[in-house]
Amino acid sequence: MLNRPDAITATAVVEIKYRLSAVRMLRDGLVQLATMLADRPDKSGYLLLIDPRLSQNCLTVETEKFKAAMRPDLANRLHLVVAKDGEILLQTSPLPTTDLRNIRRMINQSVDSGFKLPTPDKQEEVFLVILHQWITGQGPMTSRWLENKVGCNYRTVSAAIERLGLAIKRRSDRRVELKYFPERNWRQFLAIAHKVRSSIFYADASDQPHSPESLLLRLRKFDRKDIAVGGVIGAKRHFPNLDIVGVPRLDLCVHAPGACTDLEFIHQLDPALERTRDLHRPARLALHFVRRKESLFDRESDGSLWPDPIECLLELFLGRLDQQAVAYEEFLVSRARNLVAKD
Repeated sequence: MLNRPDAITATAVVEIKYRLSAVRMLRDGLVQLATMLADRPDKSGYLLLIDPRLSQNCLTVETEKFKAAMRPDLANRLHLVVAKDGEILLQTSPLPTTDLRNIRRMINQSVDSGFKLPTPDKQEEVFLVILHQWITGQGPMTSRWLENKVGCNYRTVSAAIERLGLAIKRRSDRRVELKYFPERNWRQFLAIAHKVRSSIFYADASDQPHSPESLLLRLRKFDRKDIAVGGVIGAKRHFPNLDIVGVPRLDLCVHAPGACTDLEFIHQLDPALERTRDLHRPARLALHFVRRKESLFDRESDGSLWPDPIECLLELFLGRLDQQAVAYEEFLVSRARNLVAKD
């Protein structure tokens, strides 16, 4: 009976090892892969190490020692690929384009399945909800209401309110609301947003990338109840006069109040998408995680989900669309003041 590889394609077999921590385990993986290659003379073989605990030098030296003891026809088809935090750090020889694309997809799947999120900053979430209530003209709110919306305790709500200082209006029934747009607090939040907000980015590894609009059409077919469309597309829903031509990327808001979320849908959306941490590499897709208990998403009659206007504003700033973000901010603040004046 043939050994069963962890993954097999038209051109390759792949054996995957996670968090490998001993040379013995590396040798075992190489033996398994070599046995598979002996039974499949038409394929290349890849030992894919994801987040190994051994140094790159150790991995390279041990692999070359092993290959030196093999038949040349097998050694030439056996390759080592090392990935950490979703990025390829080492490959013992250049990979053909198709094999490289498949390897990257496997790496992304391993990273995204059960993606663990950092601990959310609940004080900042309280601030964003309070700001949302003012921007949308929803009026005053109680501390208990804020606790339930964000999923936090009274101390967290109280601390967030105190930070707003004179911008907070306290009513006789103990409800609170903003008096005006808290410009200083908002700028302070923007300065740290990239640290307190959870976002990940995907670039396209293919030669013919899909447009953000085509990705959106695919997403609609999934009928996800926890994903809203933000960024430029979401902002234009609130502010059709946003001055921008085209959509630079698709920004999605994923409601993820827990510590872990499943991102397997990314590979259904487009198998060529790969996670990137390179800020200079254009991202085709950005995921922003909304960590509060209630998402505040709007649902239209056709089932489309949209994040709140503050979320869209934040994503314009994070996307470095400063001119458009400022114009959108001015629109939201002006509209909010009109809503308050009517009350």
